[in-house]
Amino acid sequence: MTESVAVLDYGSRWLKAGWAYNFPTDEEPRIMTPSAVYVDQDGTAGKTAEPSSASELHHPIRAGKITNWDEFESLAHYTLYELLGWELGNEGSIMLCEPLLTGRPDRETMTQLMFEVFNVTGLFCQDQAVLSLFAFGRTNGLVVDIGHDKVDVATVTEGLQLSEESAEALKELCIRCADSEAAFNSAITSPSPETFTLPDGQAFTVHSEGLRLAEALFQPTALLGVLGPNIAEAAVDSAACLLEPLLRKLMYENIILVGGGSVIPGISARFISEVRALVPMSANAVLCPAPEYMPSPSVPRDAAWVGGAVLAKVAQIQNHFIVKADYEEAGPGAVHRRCT
Repeated sequence: MTESVAVLDYGSRWLKAGWAYNFPTDEEPRIMTPSAVYVDQDGTAGKTAEPSSASELHHPIRAGKITNWDEFESLAHYTLYELLGWELGNEGSIMLCEPLLTGRPDRETMTQLMFEVFNVTGLFCQDQAVLSLFAFGRTNGLVVDIGHDKVDVATVTEGLQLSEESAEALKELCIRCADSEAAFNSAITSPSPETFTLPDGQAFTVHSEGLRLAEALFQPTALLGVLGPNIAEAAVDSAACLLEPLLRKLMYENIILVGGGSVIPGISARFISEVRALVPMSANAVLCPAPEYMPSPSVPRDAAWVGGAVLAKVAQIQNHFIVKADYEEAGPGAVHRRCT
């Protein structure tokens, strides 16, 4: 197989697409489109979300799970054919970056969709946590992925995992993270107002709202009423499940913070500070920097896509892609044989 390989990373907020052969380059991923479609009154899904459309806006991916396959098909078709430049009858191969804990039925449905509807010549799938580590040049580590509507924490060893638009724009403009819980409490007691201008020209003044958005990751119970660990506690709990002390230490020494939420100003320092407060000093908990050879805009925000581009090249050379002969022999279940 020598054709170009498309890489598609699908999440609740964004679909990212590009070509593996171009990477690493600042141009990839070249496509970043909202994970939303407009649906006409007759129920027909359109191509993608358009702010001026009077149609109802639907989001076919929720918390990393595809909830409407027809709408996802329309979104993927628009992304791959109209934005990325696929041609009917000459689609080529695709690498899919799968959300954490994607179930077997969903993997099989995706495989069937790719071969029977999109007519791909080859398919490979891999977990986003594993791919994010590959983007950092690692196969072992603790991955904390702060996404649009979920936070995933996963431990990975040897490359294997162990077990609206205006509001969104305003959130991305004003969100920031306090240095500590004490700093957060001080800031909301005497907030300093700031004014932000949206792309459409609207201006908003916010006080402590930006800090509250990020602080919810560290105080989910107090601010959201959600019972459970904060992101630092979840990371430590995930590593603590590993029985081998040396393996736990390996996780702490290879922590990566990825996803759209990882670019919140101040969050990296706050996160690693809280992790270090929860583990012994001998654990040497550190955040891994992005490799120097990687384009800085791509990591860590697009880490899963970047890892997918890296793996796509390797999988293609080693003939690991599922091809049509595999699909015709084993059906959608072929994905479980090749993509573990």
